[in-house]
Amino acid sequence: MVSVCLRTQSMMKDVGENEMTIATLEKKLKPLAAPVENDLLRWLYLHLPPRPIKNRKMHRGYSEAIRILMRESGGLDADSRTVIGQYLSAVIPFIEQYEKKEFPIGPATPEEVLAFLMEQHDLGQYDLAKELGGQPVVSHILAGKRKLTREHIERLSKRFGVTPVTFYPGGTSA
Repeated sequence: MVSVCLRTQSMMKDVGENEMTIATLEKKLKPLAAPVENDLLRWLYLHLPPRPIKNRKMHRGYSEAIRILMRESGGLDADSRTVIGQYLSAVIPFIEQYEKKEFPIGPATPEEVLAFLMEQHDLGQYDLAKELGGQPVVSHILAGKRKLTREHIERLSKRFGVTPVTFYPGGTSA
């Protein structure tokens, strides 16, 4: 019904339909305005507004902006770091949404999970030899030549503080 009224009013005043719609929207939204007081946040919203990522070029630009903001924010005052955090909270979901659609990742294999946990804990094959029955066994598991047994999974779960289901393909129990 509102759009019908706008069309009628715009025809009566001999103003283009689009202009009347924008003017009407501005009038209705003006009381709800929440001006951005911080100059940095205003600049970010004006030049890199939080919005859905539509292509790889946009993705690269926003990703680079995030890297720069995160890298440089350490040298800024607390208020500026807070502002950057607010901005990142608004932008990152759009990047995640784009990446989920454009770069889908399948479930990790148990070997990939083990390699990831080893990397995160700065461990080598010899560090897990005791839990898995020797360094050659660890090597074969990581190379995909040997599968993790239930006993291996139980020991690794305790070592890394994760649930056993972490080591099952797709995160489901076997």
